[in-house]
Amino acid sequence: MATCKIAGKYRHTDLHEPFDPSGSTRPPKGYNRTTFNDLRPVAGTCITGAMRNLIALVVMALFAAPSFTKADVEDRLYDFTDAYYLENGVNPALIQGRIEAGTGIAVTDTPNFPFQRNVRALLTLSAYDHSGNFNYFTVLGGFAADAFTADAAGQQAREIADTFIEYLFPQAGTDPIGFTFRQSSLLDMRNGYFGADPLGLWLHVWVNYTPKALNTRAGKKTLNALAAKNGRALDGTPIIKSISDIDSLFSKGLITKTERPDSDPLRYAICPVVEDPTDGGIAIDQFLALPLKTDGTPVEPAFLENFESLRTTGDWAN
Repeated sequence: MATCKIAGKYRHTDLHEPFDPSGSTRPPKGYNRTTFNDLRPVAGTCITGAMRNLIALVVMALFAAPSFTKADVEDRLYDFTDAYYLENGVNPALIQGRIEAGTGIAVTDTPNFPFQRNVRALLTLSAYDHSGNFNYFTVLGGFAADAFTADAAGQQAREIADTFIEYLFPQAGTDPIGFTFRQSSLLDMRNGYFGADPLGLWLHVWVNYTPKALNTRAGKKTLNALAAKNGRALDGTPIIKSISDIDSLFSKGLITKTERPDSDPLRYAICPVVEDPTDGGIAIDQFLALPLKTDGTPVEPAFLENFESLRTTGDWAN
């Protein structure tokens, strides 16, 4: 099973430091309203009917929850102000499906920093990082290439977005560049993501298995070995947990990697990751969306187990 990595705290000053993809010494988020609707029947909320009761019991639950320090609560995810988007090279008017309070996926809350808007995300999604560690993120919106501002900040924002890849895994037999997922996403967080990507910008890349993988003896042998290591996704294909998995499969012609065109509002996404989800980084009222089997159980149960532990105790599950 993947280990649960806890990244170090970021400094606010890191958010304004210049980013140079070529100079990094370390090896190397849009969605519209329709996308959310497409996601939820597959990923679903793992807290369904209980959510209504949870809302009524939030205050009581908070009294029973551990004492969280302000520093840890500061890791909760909020939307950014218009000024901060512009400062970092993205035109907020061109963000599609920008997260809003009162939609069921976010609430109005007092932000921790001046660059945040008073909209705190409830929707939480699961993802592996480049090494297979567990991470949790949200979706603030999506955009096409024309949302990058026509200045140096916009040029830098595009360089950042094109550096950080969010790999998406559609189910076999569905739209190969769609949002009906067979497993959790994979975020390539190399190149110092937490200091270098202040808005949480990602380029979407869809990963699908090829006929060579599914129909040849050599392909099936490779996939069976990967499934024995990682488990199987919702459609029975192996779960892909790391960049090394991606690189190996791609080099053998067993997967394709597809991007949407520049004009597509789902090409890029604003998906900040919770840097440290412990001690209040995941709030009691957040909920997790992830791929579910037909019986309602998660394809990757460890994501749910750890999320519930973080949400209710402030620490990773044992």
